Amino acid sequence: MDRYVPSTFAAFSALPIELNKAIAHYLDTDKDIANFQSICRATRDAVLGDQLSYWRARFRETYAYKEGISNQELKGRYQVRRQVLRVGTGSIFTHGHSEPEKKVLAVLKELINESFQGPPQYDEYGRPHCPNLDHIVKFVLGSRIFHSKRRVNNDKAVNPELAAIKLMCSQFLLDASTTLPVYGFDESQQAVYAPANDARIFTGLNKDQVNMEWLLHTLDFFRAYMTNEDMGRLCGKLADLPISEKPSAWRGRLEGGCYPLSKHWKGTFAYLQFDELKRLRRKDTKKKDILFMDRSVDEGMIQTLKLNFVEPGKLPWPQVFEDRLQSRRPPLPNPPQRTRAQLHSKHKSPINTYKSVQLVGSGTDDENDFFASGWLNPLHPQCGIPGWQRMTLMKHFLDDYDQVSEDDLWAYEGVVLPGGRIILGRWWAATEEPDFNNDNCGPFILWACDDDPEVIDDDAE
Repeated sequence: MDRYVPSTFAAFSALPIELNKAIAHYLDTDKDIANFQSICRATRDAVLGDQLSYWRARFRETYAYKEGISNQELKGRYQVRRQVLRVGTGSIFTHGHSEPEKKVLAVLKELINESFQGPPQYDEYGRPHCPNLDHIVKFVLGSRIFHSKRRVNNDKAVNPELAAIKLMCSQFLLDASTTLPVYGFDESQQAVYAPANDARIFTGLNKDQVNMEWLLHTLDFFRAYMTNEDMGRLCGKLADLPISEKPSAWRGRLEGGCYPLSKHWKGTFAYLQFDELKRLRRKDTKKKDILFMDRSVDEGMIQTLKLNFVEPGKLPWPQVFEDRLQSRRPPLPNPPQRTRAQLHSKHKSPINTYKSVQLVGSGTDDENDFFASGWLNPLHPQCGIPGWQRMTLMKHFLDDYDQVSEDDLWAYEGVVLPGGRIILGRWWAATEEPDFNNDNCGPFILWACDDDPEVIDDDAE
């Protein structure tokens, strides 16, 4: 008998289909499923019969489940994802234009966009969790998407989709326990301190396209400090933070528009002495014996920030802030009609999601208290992923009359990554109108913390 033709005499033939299905669900690997399916007709029917109901159950056990997809399509998606990610662990990621790279990026993007669909799940700390995230982390740690030692050829542009996917995946790599090496740190350092006119965060006709490559350099820059104790004190200070105050990835479905973010944030920034900044920016500064010490971040300085979000126009917005940041932006076109599931989403908010949101806050920076005012502007989906936002913020202080001191202004412009847990961008000195060809600027990162727990008064009646 042909070994590939299922037998009708195996022991499994005597079992009801429900029991054979139950056995199939205990199989760990796809190879085991294929072997089980080929044992006999009864096992084949358990896997392929009953209108492929086994594959719907298998998909729901493995990934976030999206309603309205046939069993046949779920079977196909399951098999494609497993094969592409298994083969993709051996791919070399450089510019993101090769067919193997594109296949992996398509699967990762699907896992990202379909995350947190279906019944809610929670991790060991009670935080929302999604099985899609487990597959993303497993691929990142087991593949070479962050391991390539090959320097990018500057004559060939990086596919923005590769940079966008790596930005999403990097949200899982900001803890020293899951560290991966950061290659080409000197290139990232040079990028984050480039004058704003040489490296705009937002490009395009309407300044609504995110400069993914620059943003990825910024995250790689901070990832090196956050995960490598040899880079300075920041790694150790992050390790000492409670889990509720450490950087974390997104915790809900990704949706477009603007929504109130977490109220509690921590972050850090980096700067160089201005003479060092000018030396770094010189085109001939490529000598390996030149070391530029990133101040603040190497000392492990972590600032705190508390924010509140309101409808635009509810708070004062000084003209000098607008002159420096150009925060007022027109709303995006009306979004398509929302589905019933979206209408019941936990993101439902009284704030119009396709208009800008104004913010106000206060914080502590190196034991100095400061105030902050700014805006969130919605952005269209970037590289097929929704949820990006533009953030502008003016860090300022009050004078003896409790008025804004215009002699000490620091502007921040950045991108809220989808999910609203990480903000990356550039700061610059804004007391005077800056020269963006030769400005004093540097990178910053902010990460959301869990809200303070509610204090319960045991003596209250």
